[in-house]
Amino acid sequence: DPSARVSVLEPRTAYADDRTWCFWDVEPHPFRDLIAQRWWAWRVADTAGEVVATGGRIPYARLRAGDVYARARERITAAPNAELRPGVTVQQVMADRVQTGTGEVIGADVVCDGRPPDADALRASGEPFLWQVFVGARVQARPGTFAPDTVDLMDFRVPQAGEIRFRYVLPESDAAGLVELTAFTPVPPTPGALDGALDDPIAAIAGYGAEVAAREQGAIPMTPARPPAPAAAGVVPIGTRAGAPRPSTGYAFLPIQRHAARLADRILAGAPQPLAMRGPGIRCLDRIFLNRLLAAPESAPELFRRLAAGVPGDALARFLMERARPRDVARVMAALPVGPFAREAVRSTAPWPARAAR
Repeated sequence: DPSARVSVLEPRTAYADDRTWCFWDVEPHPFRDLIAQRWWAWRVADTAGEVVATGGRIPYARLRAGDVYARARERITAAPNAELRPGVTVQQVMADRVQTGTGEVIGADVVCDGRPPDADALRASGEPFLWQVFVGARVQARPGTFAPDTVDLMDFRVPQAGEIRFRYVLPESDAAGLVELTAFTPVPPTPGALDGALDDPIAAIAGYGAEVAAREQGAIPMTPARPPAPAAAGVVPIGTRAGAPRPSTGYAFLPIQRHAARLADRILAGAPQPLAMRGPGIRCLDRIFLNRLLAAPESAPELFRRLAAGVPGDALARFLMERARPRDVARVMAALPVGPFAREAVRSTAPWPARAAR
């Protein structure tokens, strides 16, 4: 709506192709035409064997961050009512204004707050919590090194180091790919914690002479807890602050696109209020799954392999992307061991445990 002025306050001063977003391509969104690559097969492996799942209609997709940044900046630049203000930090957020790090006060009818919350603000008493910590490298190797048609979604045949660890490989061609090491851990992430551990997964695929072109890393909170309260009454949380990452997987890109579109509709309708990222049903299922991972982390490889083996590819993709049909949910539940998950379901019946004092 050209009558609505939009200002984006961004602490960055420059953008680079610094990360990769992946998801199953289940629905339209503003960046769908930028998808750089699609795969129709994905592998889950552990010491007991490996399973290759395939999508009949739903592929696994990759977006390059550089392409997304460029498209967003193009749209902001082309819009007569929008501006991007790089290099601006925000010191204080209120319902009708924000104060920047330099003391400037900017008034607004609607304030959306996408600043990543502190880790302590994401935890709640009685709720499971894990960090998904990863480090990746874009690797150039000999032709024939990578299998370009299949994503290694979760390969647990790496040292676990007391955590849930797996290798993740996105092949760009038979000679290039993104190799990541991911850990599910309750321990708060520290910079560089996995850097050294990535060397062996790279060497196992491409040899020690492979060229590393670039690196990326991140940490994603995984919890079904209620997101932290807005910074002030009337402020609208977005992104991770609104609970974007799915608790059981960490996937956040598509939930963010859905959430942003619904918020935009509300703002234009004159009802700019905080909006839940997902419903209680998904949070309940994810609470049960996370509690099981925390109770028996050694069972994680088998659980994920059973899902890949026992659920058709498209059904599993819809479930993981929060677009499941009732039959998809039934298939997922049937693929998992009944006894352990029934016990966790009984333990996880409380809908909203109280948030821990802080």
